[in-house]
Amino acid sequence: MTGARVDISVVTCQRPRALRRLLGGIQCLEVPPEARVRVLVVDNDAGASARAVCADAETWLEFPLHYVHEKRRGIPQARNAALAASLGEAEFVAFIDDDEVPDPDWLCELLQTQRRYQADAVAGPNEPRFERRPPRWVEESRLFEGVAHATGTTLCTAYTHNVLVSTRALAELDSLFDESMALIGGSDSELFERFARAGHRIVWSSTARTYEWIPGSRARLGWLLRRAFRIGASTAHVARHRGGDAPGSARIAAQAGWCMLKGGMQLLLGLAHGRGAAARGLHLMAYGAGRTSGLLGWTYAEYRTIHGE
Repeated sequence: MTGARVDISVVTCQRPRALRRLLGGIQCLEVPPEARVRVLVVDNDAGASARAVCADAETWLEFPLHYVHEKRRGIPQARNAALAASLGEAEFVAFIDDDEVPDPDWLCELLQTQRRYQADAVAGPNEPRFERRPPRWVEESRLFEGVAHATGTTLCTAYTHNVLVSTRALAELDSLFDESMALIGGSDSELFERFARAGHRIVWSSTARTYEWIPGSRARLGWLLRRAFRIGASTAHVARHRGGDAPGSARIAAQAGWCMLKGGMQLLLGLAHGRGAAARGLHLMAYGAGRTSGLLGWTYAEYRTIHGE
């Protein structure tokens, strides 16, 4: 680990205020003395709205900052631009989203877990923080809460909102982020599924935390249902095109039907237990509907709309 070179990789698009907040959080990071850290910001806005933020940050940020302007609109396009700047330069890339802030010991925990388990990638929890107090039913639904595992648990995928990954292992893949998934989401989980199937080990670190700041425009039932539909559609899309050990169409259809049936039952029961419980049922139904949509070849470009600023 001596002298490990780490790029903290941020993809951003038209969120200058959120980017400033994130860079402020990065400034507060505790960094192992053996690590050499660079901050890499990929601006996916054709108007280069992050350029001024990065120019200002270079005057106060403790770490060197490298700015990349990727004009082609698309999340995987921007992620690939980030990796093009890191492969051959850094030993590890730590991905974090532009609407997040890391714990001060986030990077230390990722690197310590990587070393302890000799992992090729380490993922951690992403906890919600609301920009303003959400409706009570949103808190009761717990739909913004992420997954949790014991440290060292082996995973079959990961997400770029909080993951450290070896560039050596990434370079062994046949391809990186799938640019055909430009605005439909899911290109990160698709890549890390291939990463794990190729024999690269992904483990969990329960102490490497990031916090996602959620604007009021997302703390709404409509957005939650559209997000569930998008996830269902994009995961079915990936399964349809994966081949090999991917579930067949009949299995995807059965899963979709089960989700809609179970969600409908949860909705009916939830009507007697409050809006939060009912929202969970609707959320599962929307996911199942998305699975059906993806099976039929229809996806939803959720990321055409930018939330936050």
